[in-house]
Amino acid sequence: MRRDNKIKFKTFSAVPARIGVIGKVLATQVFVTVAAVLGLLVFQDAHAAIAAAIGGVIGFAGGGVYARKMQVASATPEEMLAGHYRAEGYKFVTAAVLFAMTFMLYREIAPIPLFLTYAATLLVYWAALLFF
Repeated sequence: MRRDNKIKFKTFSAVPARIGVIGKVLATQVFVTVAAVLGLLVFQDAHAAIAAAIGGVIGFAGGGVYARKMQVASATPEEMLAGHYRAEGYKFVTAAVLFAMTFMLYREIAPIPLFLTYAATLLVYWAALLFF
């Protein structure tokens, strides 16, 4: 009978293992948003920084909705794919509703910082597939 003499170490993480990647993605999206807001406060004005903050919130709110809807304990590949499509649909609807609310409630919005920060959070989301 063969014995396994390897030492096993328990790892510690502030974020549970099953949401570790999700937490990293959302934290990176928040970081990108804060960096954009601070940069615009320094080089533009508060109006542009507020627009960037709203764009970032729309971006990581959609990511949060996606993550929440994709939490599946155990599923077949077909169920996981269906869950992915469903979660992407919720993410799209969330972004559409938040953009509509933004344009209805904040008429003087600066569109370029809004959309650029939103796009930056989406880039983080897709880059996570490669790096996390």
